[in-house]
Amino acid sequence: MKKCPECGNPSYDGAPVCGNCGYKFPKPKVKPATQEDIFEDRPIIDKSGNEESTLQIIKDNKIVIGAILLITLIVIGIIIATGPTANTTTKIDGSNKYSDAKISFTYPSNWKEVNGTDELHRGAVFFEGSNGTVIEYYNVTSEFSSIYQINNERISAAQASNGFINTIQPIQLDGKNVSNVIIADNGGNFTRYVSLLSNGNLYVFKITGNSINATTSSEIESVLNSVHIG
Repeated sequence: MKKCPECGNPSYDGAPVCGNCGYKFPKPKVKPATQEDIFEDRPIIDKSGNEESTLQIIKDNKIVIGAILLITLIVIGIIIATGPTANTTTKIDGSNKYSDAKISFTYPSNWKEVNGTDELHRGAVFFEGSNGTVIEYYNVTSEFSSIYQINNERISAAQASNGFINTIQPIQLDGKNVSNVIIADNGGNFTRYVSLLSNGNLYVFKITGNSINATTSSEIESVLNSVHIG
């Protein structure tokens, strides 16, 4: 810091004028560089042709460089070959995550992915939840234009098998309107269909249990709330 000789106001060392009274500080004298300063520690360039050129260095080490490039290409090939598959299941914070090209959701770690059959939806996946609840998920290309039509089909199928509709209501799934239908059969079991129609694709969770509570448990709701479409 320096002080203004006129008013005594402190200013930083490089200030050209006093910020209080406008006094112009004299410019500091710059010491000219001496000849020793200019040429001190300058590298000497060998112009005799004895210095090894960059091109020559590359030629001498072309085997090593080629090996590095080959290893790099192999690694890239492995990454491409072992990239993400259509369906994946990974651990996330004590839960498992299911994902395919169109949907993802998490489910409790105590659920087991089991073998199941659905002749109409061969790409379906099955899970066994608590209390023997079976959860089936599938997505298919649908010719239906609305969930209303799909619900009518479910009602007709239930009536044809002497079942009855216990619940039919709209709910939300990933911020989208979804159909929630629960059907009871003659054996005392309940099947819940949570269906979303989006861009010509029908996404369905089919949940089967021995009571309504089994198909609407907090465990089931947590899975549905984790769904992400697209």
